Amino acid sequence: MDRRIFLTLPLAAAAGALSACTSTDAPAPFITTPRPFPTASKAPSIRPIPSVQPIPSIPPGARKGFGISLSRRIALEQLNSLDLTWFYNWGERYPAARPGPEFVPMVWGSGSLRRNAVERIQSEIQYSRATQLLGFNEPDHREQANMSVDRAIDLWPQLEAAGLRLGSPAPVQALGDWLKAFMDKAAAKDLRVDFVAMHSYAPPNADSFLESVQRLHERYGKPVWITEYAVADWQAKASSPSRFSESEILTFMEETVVGLRGMPFVERFAWKTRAHDDPVMGKSALFRKDGSLSPTGELYKSL
Repeated sequence: MDRRIFLTLPLAAAAGALSACTSTDAPAPFITTPRPFPTASKAPSIRPIPSVQPIPSIPPGARKGFGISLSRRIALEQLNSLDLTWFYNWGERYPAARPGPEFVPMVWGSGSLRRNAVERIQSEIQYSRATQLLGFNEPDHREQANMSVDRAIDLWPQLEAAGLRLGSPAPVQALGDWLKAFMDKAAAKDLRVDFVAMHSYAPPNADSFLESVQRLHERYGKPVWITEYAVADWQAKASSPSRFSESEILTFMEETVVGLRGMPFVERFAWKTRAHDDPVMGKSALFRKDGSLSPTGELYKSL
């Protein structure tokens, strides 16, 4: 759907779209207890959570976030400089720095579960106050979580046992075959997926990006989180950096944030950054080499 058409829908149509999805970060009402592990497989020793954690009310519109590792001292300053409402760090550990924005843990892959990620998430809830959990990171990528659909399905009850509102795995291709097969099998086995997570790295075409978000929601009928997105030129290299201009990227960012906040089923989004001199995504970077905000970062802060 063209972003401009969506944003000019009459109130009745918008209300209908809103009623077709869970548009706030509230847990689904039918979820009351974590799902037990199948008897056919060994269940890890995870302390049960009596009920899904309560979700505080939030203002209307998608919430702005960011993914960042806080291993460097300057990273906390960078995080705080963006005026965010939430963040994640691709892991389950709540940062010792205790940053201000809401923390969302992630079970990155099967190795995270072997390291007792769910137990750690549960033990830190009193500090992190986490209410949401992100699933596997790019399981369809050899250099990321790298797992088959069947393996992800077998492990999924462990994520459910955390007792938090749970997002789908975020594959490389949001509308591709991996997530389709996962969601079909999850539905067949009555596994819980409360919202769908997606990544997108594409040319600076706001209408095309927003249409893909719309299609993802229509395919699965669930709220959407865009946990990584930015403009990327995958043909770029050091001798021939990204063909997209800073001006194009700024326009794309502004138009997509406005569009996402106009979609009642989009709950959260997070821009992805790389080093400022990265040939593929450097012009999308939120920070300069010295850690200060780039023009892209200044715009993201203001939105």
